[in-house]
Amino acid sequence: MINNTSKVTIAKTGDDHMENQKIRIIKKNNDFSLEYQPGDIFTVDSTWYGGVNVTSKSGIPLSLDREEYELYQEEEEPRREIDRYSYHLGAMDSFCEMVAAGVKKLAMSHPCATKEERDLFLPEVKRICDSYGIRFYPEDEAFLTDLFPEELNRGTYNYLFYSADEVLESYLGLKEEQKRLMENGTYTRQQSYETARKFGRLLSYTEEGIRRLIEKTEKQKAEGDTCHG
Repeated sequence: MINNTSKVTIAKTGDDHMENQKIRIIKKNNDFSLEYQPGDIFTVDSTWYGGVNVTSKSGIPLSLDREEYELYQEEEEPRREIDRYSYHLGAMDSFCEMVAAGVKKLAMSHPCATKEERDLFLPEVKRICDSYGIRFYPEDEAFLTDLFPEELNRGTYNYLFYSADEVLESYLGLKEEQKRLMENGTYTRQQSYETARKFGRLLSYTEEGIRRLIEKTEKQKAEGDTCHG
């Protein structure tokens, strides 16, 4: 086999359906060439009547006989499936660790569609909270504010994680204040914004993070109103 550019010039006489495909070297006909070895993978530049033309890692054109290579397809890494229960439990453990470390005053588990689904986690939630020395509160009525999209939380159930009783009291007080303002018809846009901000602070979000979340929720709400208008 000759590895030189003269052979490349006749590449277009063969099929070019393999251009840009990858090949793997399975046999080496030119024992004197150091530009390729069995197991090497190349991308086809062009084809010729007896094989393909490629470029070595050092930039040298190589013409390979058909018997020297095989088509190569990259295999995707097998994806490890994580069941929903394990995923949510792992997230809870992470939130509890942050509360215990003082990174967050209040944390929430992912919302569950039913109370029964939420309660399936109860034994492990007790164990996790005991291990970190923090408390939990089963929330049966999701707190709906402009901090998060309503459609993701309305009618859902979750757990709250906290280390100090006054944090839970502040959370419940904020919910009660929102309810009272709504019943009085005084829950203005500004009140809605302030409620979301206070909730975000309880969750230990930064002011910038709170602002971005509220803007994102308001944008989604406006787009939803446009679609249904």
